[in-house]
Amino acid sequence: MPRDSDLPSNRALLGLLTVRPQHGYELYQEFNRELGRVWRIGLSQLYAQLKQLEEAGFVTAQSEPQPNRPARKVYHLTPDGRQAFLEWLHQPTPYLGHIRFEFLARVYFFRLLELPGLEEFVAEQKTICRERVETLTRAASETNDPFARLVLEFRLGQLEASIRWLERCLEES
Repeated sequence: MPRDSDLPSNRALLGLLTVRPQHGYELYQEFNRELGRVWRIGLSQLYAQLKQLEEAGFVTAQSEPQPNRPARKVYHLTPDGRQAFLEWLHQPTPYLGHIRFEFLARVYFFRLLELPGLEEFVAEQKTICRERVETLTRAASETNDPFARLVLEFRLGQLEASIRWLERCLEES
C-alpha cells in the first residue's frame, strides 16, 4: 500500500512545482487548468496532499505576507521532491485503468518540462500492455467458461486499443 505522499496526484503536484514555487490556490487552478481534462482534484484534497508532501520532506512552505489579507504559504520543491517526481515520471503505468490519468499526466510533464526519454517511456508502456495481452490471450484460450471468456476478450480489446493509442502519443508529441 503506498504511503499518502506516494499518491500519483501528489507526484503531479510535485511536477507543477518543478516549474516554479506556487501558493496552494494557484496550484489548484493550474492543476485543474492543465490536468483537469483527465484528473480532478478538490481544493481541500489539494491542501491535504500539500501537507503530506511537506511532512514527507518533498516540499517546503514559506509564509508570504499579503496586504490587507492573511499571509499565504508558497510551496517550494525540495531536492528530495524533485527526485521523487522524476522517479514517478519515468515509471510506466502498471494498470490499464490508470492510463487515462497517470500516463497522460506523465506525458504532459515530459512535454511541459521538455525532458528527454518520452519515446523510451512510451515504448516501455507498450511492452507492459503487450505482456498483459499475452497473459489474457492465454487465459481466454484456456477457460471453458463463456462469461469469463467474454470478460477476458473485453479486456483484451481495451489493451489492444491502448497499444494503438500509445503509438499515437508519439505522433502528437
